[in-house]
Amino acid sequence: MMEEIKRISSSPFGYSEEDMAQAFQRLLLSENGLPSVGVFDAIYREITCQQGRPDFIALRYRSTKGEGEHMNVRGLVAPAILQRLKPAAPRTIDYLVSTLEFGRESIRRTLRQLIERGYVEQLESGAYRLANVNQIHTPEIWTFELKLSNPKKAVFQAQQSRAYAERAIIVVPPGQEENYERFRETMQRWHIGLARFDPLTGIFRFVRKGKRSRALSPTQQIYTLSQIARRHERE
Repeated sequence: MMEEIKRISSSPFGYSEEDMAQAFQRLLLSENGLPSVGVFDAIYREITCQQGRPDFIALRYRSTKGEGEHMNVRGLVAPAILQRLKPAAPRTIDYLVSTLEFGRESIRRTLRQLIERGYVEQLESGAYRLANVNQIHTPEIWTFELKLSNPKKAVFQAQQSRAYAERAIIVVPPGQEENYERFRETMQRWHIGLARFDPLTGIFRFVRKGKRSRALSPTQQIYTLSQIARRHERE
């Protein structure tokens, strides 16, 4: 991977944070994904949230049926629809449009895909209901803050992202993880993980993975998902 880093900056590491971010993005998008985590369903750089702008936001869809179950329906609209539907209480398209942060056409298109895959049924009345309650998927948000230095700022930014993310990970060059020991208690209290990543070799390892924990602000999480949806629509 060394030859892929074209710029050698004046930093003591021999690369800049942007170089590190580009190498980390290649790792996230690789066939096997992030070591000990796997492949994410969606990855975005620098989404503006109500609190901060993390270097990377990654999404995984969690299923009530168990790990490894995937909807095979791209985007954020599908899990949002499945959260609103119930097997015994049909919902109209107008109801979904009024309660979701997505356009009518995006909702219609996704409903067709969900019906084709057996997740949703459309009744003669035109309303929709959940076909299989065991297949509900919800998006889990991961954030990654990459820092060459300034651990105090990194921990503060990770704390901010815990408002809307289930997991927040700080990623630093090898050797820099020692500078986070004085923040260990704070990071444990906020369930913030720490990892080291060498963009020259592509080697990534967790120092402390951190625990998955519910986002602290459902309102901020909804806002973040709506921002991601807008980015997804543009892409």
